[in-house]
Amino acid sequence: MSTALERAISVDAATFATEHWSRTPLLSRAEQLPSTFEDLLSVQDVDELVAERALRTPFFRTVREGGGLPAPLRSVNAGGRTVPDVVDVDGLVQQHAEGATLVLNALHRNHPAIGRFCRQLAAELGHATQCNAYVTPGGENQGFDYHHDTHDVFVLQVSGKKRWIVHEPVLRLPLPSQAEAGGHLVPEGAEPLLDVELEAGDALYLPRGYVHAALTTDEHSVHLTVGVLSTTWYDVLTDAVGLAARDEGFRDALPVQPRDGLAASLPDLLRRAASFLEQLPPDELARVVDRRLARAVPVEPLPLLAQAAAVRDLSGGTALRPRAGLAVELTVADALILTLPGKSLTLPAFTEPAVRRALAAPATPDELAVDGLDAEGAVVLARRLLREGVLVPV
Repeated sequence: MSTALERAISVDAATFATEHWSRTPLLSRAEQLPSTFEDLLSVQDVDELVAERALRTPFFRTVREGGGLPAPLRSVNAGGRTVPDVVDVDGLVQQHAEGATLVLNALHRNHPAIGRFCRQLAAELGHATQCNAYVTPGGENQGFDYHHDTHDVFVLQVSGKKRWIVHEPVLRLPLPSQAEAGGHLVPEGAEPLLDVELEAGDALYLPRGYVHAALTTDEHSVHLTVGVLSTTWYDVLTDAVGLAARDEGFRDALPVQPRDGLAASLPDLLRRAASFLEQLPPDELARVVDRRLARAVPVEPLPLLAQAAAVRDLSGGTALRPRAGLAVELTVADALILTLPGKSLTLPAFTEPAVRRALAAPATPDELAVDGLDAEGAVVLARRLLREGVLVPV
């Protein structure tokens, strides 16, 4: 079975990492990839999302010729309350017929197949991901003007065709604060780096900063844009500077009327900052950065009824697995402390080997009964980890 990354690139993962990641685009044709992308979002899925799911803003929007359109909305009643921002399907159909592109925002949050794909891709890359879908009618339609993204993207063509025109970056590797759009990004007479038509099953990887625009042909287009929200060395440096808050000298206020002596004070500040960074223990910075990176993979949603049934019916042979994306820190002293997002669990210290085993790979309670933990105790431990959302049923 192909991984999420393997589904989106026509080269091996090592080649992608060294030759393309954050550097150069990669066009992958359907015949070079293991499968199409209809299992992630089909045309029928789009119709169901729009017509049956009571989509609300900001989970959808419409654009045409580079600009946003008023969202077609209506009010509905739910649970005795008026919900004023639900999609007006008739209005949306009208806008789409007039050439508007429907953007389905943050599908990784409300479409399970895409949520799973994005979690797996994030785990493979070590960077957070997100996903939007773009649904454009046939005809010479352009949803957005030339622009560069401040995150890498994988464009996955689900249905129909779309033409992509890609130019070299004006600003390489832009940060989130450096977004820019407009025809001025393409110098007059500049030849595009790529001018390609994506068909169903094709994929295109674009590192952040590459200027691009997408146009439909006489055929409709449905494509996914999977954004990769990279952690940068600038982010690491920001985290390092944040540690300076512990130093009283850096917390000190500038003097009264600071502009008077600012120029004379700055060289000393830079020397002190350089000394602070040079003496900063790498493992201390690593712990701070690890906490940032731990948020890259979204926590897998808990299956409400399956989780309750697993707790109720748990036996020594029940197959359990660690919950994907859940950041767990273990501290061992007189007791074993599991630090989870928003809470912590305290367990007997002797359960450490079993807990580490449970967090490493799928296992049954019987397989956790090691190093002083008997079969009955292993079931009790597994039930606690299930209740706390650390483990989920296979």
